[in-house]
Amino acid sequence: MAQSHLNLIALQLTALQAYNNGAQFAIIDGHSLDVPSVVAVSRKNHVPKLEDSDAIKVRVAAAVDVVQNLALEAQSQYGVTTGFGGSATTRTKRTALLQKALLACIQCGILPDFRSKGVKDLTPEDYSLMLPQDWVRGTMFVRLNSIIRAQSGTRWNIIESLYKLIQENVAPCAPLRQSISASGDLGPLAYISGVLTGNPDVFAWYGEGEGRKIYDSATLLRKLDLAPIDLIAKEGLALVNGTAASAAVAALAIHDCHILALAAQVLAAYAVEAIKGSQEPFQPFLHDLSRPHKGQIEVAANIRHILKSSKLARIQHEESDPEGQLRQDTYCVRGSPQWIGPLLEDLMLAQDQIDIELNSTTDNPVVDIDSNYIHHGANFMAMSYASEKMRLSLHHMAKLTYAQLTELLNNHMNKGLPPNLSVNEPSVDYCMKVADVAAASYLSEIAYLANPVSTHVISAEMHNQAINSLALISARYTMDTIKLVRMIMSTHLYALVQATDLRAMELNFRSLLFEALRSETMSQFGHICSIAVDDDDFFQGLIHPLVVLLNASTWEDSDYRFEGVFRKLSGYLQKQLKPRIHADKDINLSAIEEWQEVMSGRAREAFVLSRDTYVPSAGSKGHDMLGRTKALYKFVRGELDVQLHWGDPEKDKREIGTEISKIFRAFENGSIASILLDVVGGRL
Repeated sequence: MAQSHLNLIALQLTALQAYNNGAQFAIIDGHSLDVPSVVAVSRKNHVPKLEDSDAIKVRVAAAVDVVQNLALEAQSQYGVTTGFGGSATTRTKRTALLQKALLACIQCGILPDFRSKGVKDLTPEDYSLMLPQDWVRGTMFVRLNSIIRAQSGTRWNIIESLYKLIQENVAPCAPLRQSISASGDLGPLAYISGVLTGNPDVFAWYGEGEGRKIYDSATLLRKLDLAPIDLIAKEGLALVNGTAASAAVAALAIHDCHILALAAQVLAAYAVEAIKGSQEPFQPFLHDLSRPHKGQIEVAANIRHILKSSKLARIQHEESDPEGQLRQDTYCVRGSPQWIGPLLEDLMLAQDQIDIELNSTTDNPVVDIDSNYIHHGANFMAMSYASEKMRLSLHHMAKLTYAQLTELLNNHMNKGLPPNLSVNEPSVDYCMKVADVAAASYLSEIAYLANPVSTHVISAEMHNQAINSLALISARYTMDTIKLVRMIMSTHLYALVQATDLRAMELNFRSLLFEALRSETMSQFGHICSIAVDDDDFFQGLIHPLVVLLNASTWEDSDYRFEGVFRKLSGYLQKQLKPRIHADKDINLSAIEEWQEVMSGRAREAFVLSRDTYVPSAGSKGHDMLGRTKALYKFVRGELDVQLHWGDPEKDKREIGTEISKIFRAFENGSIASILLDVVGGRL
């Protein structure tokens, strides 16, 4: 990786911010597109600038001249005087009619019945037939950038008309399914071309807000004061023969993947805190000595930076720690650098492939104005693998997230948290139990989608397209996977914030309980033993086993939980008292029983008090215990107003799913991205 993944994200978010606030404009010049510009044009309706210098116009005109001159020669030219694909055996001099025939045969996708339905009448099933509007905007942007390279053979008026559609926020209605991305994304691009030609049976979105409607292309062109394009030689082929749709959707996907890869690191660090894990696995010498991939080193450094100021994550394992019986943390807690690191490298490689594609000529054939010739190739075949890398990386992120989530919810593994992260009594509060099931369903679907699309290539079009990239299908499935990964990460983040507040309640409870333990023990046995309230050696002999007993009993309701805890702790008490008892004194069994009863009651009082008086907020003890993840806690509890689930119908006014959905929408609208970057220490 030439630059760090974190630096790449910071640069791209900075660029996106600049596009969105008008400080910077994307340029359509054939070689300046990047992922942030595609995101801005597609999702934020950013209007790019068109490079319309005389020099570019001269090159565009020269390419048109090459095509027109070759069309007059005896030598046939593919797609100019011949048929297409497996039908390239035919010959014709009716070059304009040939281009109309091309669009006519491609415009065969399945779409809603726009003539009988208004926008308000469209059903979810209707929308499921169409490419999303942001994808279509991105497709036009990318295709226009390719055409302006003067290697397609299109006239300047086509460039101007297509640019006008982008300026006016027009989104042609193109079928979601049809393309196998060979040769190029024919289907979506043919419907975009149909708008330019004014085909009355091709439709497009136009307008803003409530006034946004679907118009037939002839009506739309009149509204835009645009003349329908009469295509000449090769222009139809030039419009449809490219990877603009698959490249645009892949660009949107890689942007989202980078944010999720950053989230995977932040959530991994947060999980270390919530489970009271050790910072030891992230120390630099472990990674430098093993000479790992750069991605691994970066992830370890990021997690170490996040945890450095944490009061929950241990510096390293201590044998004296009663919660450190497991000598090393589980793989999903300590192995995240090794798991996430290679994914960063795959995503960086996918980004490189997409960056190249955004500024490439993916036409077939390609016009060469220097040699006055048209060359044949298959540049459109290179886009499938970027999306497949992304989907596999997304699956691995989700797998790690789910492993951390299930450990967090499991009271046998989470070092003292209640099962399912219930705040109320475990017998009547199951909090995250079915959120765990939901997360499992997301992961199962993600695992299915992670399978490669390229292994399902079918020979098509008279066996001419015996191999094809399926790049748009692959990019579509990648976008589906992104949505599911957002769901599982939103669920995990909700659980982590819930766990943070439980840790704060636990800290308050233990503080009250340990104080009561000292005072009650002194009250009952101080007169017969050589102990003092500040005798740490004596009381640690009680506190350590007490912590173990508390952690092992979180599944029990507080009504009877503490009776069992202090009944078992009484054995440790007698062991501690025995060497300190005065020679003329003896331990009274009834005093032990009284101590058990009193401590059980005081423990329950402290437990209920700590629970019922806790107020989750940006200034809470939970917030203060965290390292750099406190910014994420503050964002979730504050800006998103995600409520703690109390497990009490009188307190819980919103469903768990409602609150998780708030986090999901923050992933979806991108508002969480800058928070994640801030947690890791990056800067816009």
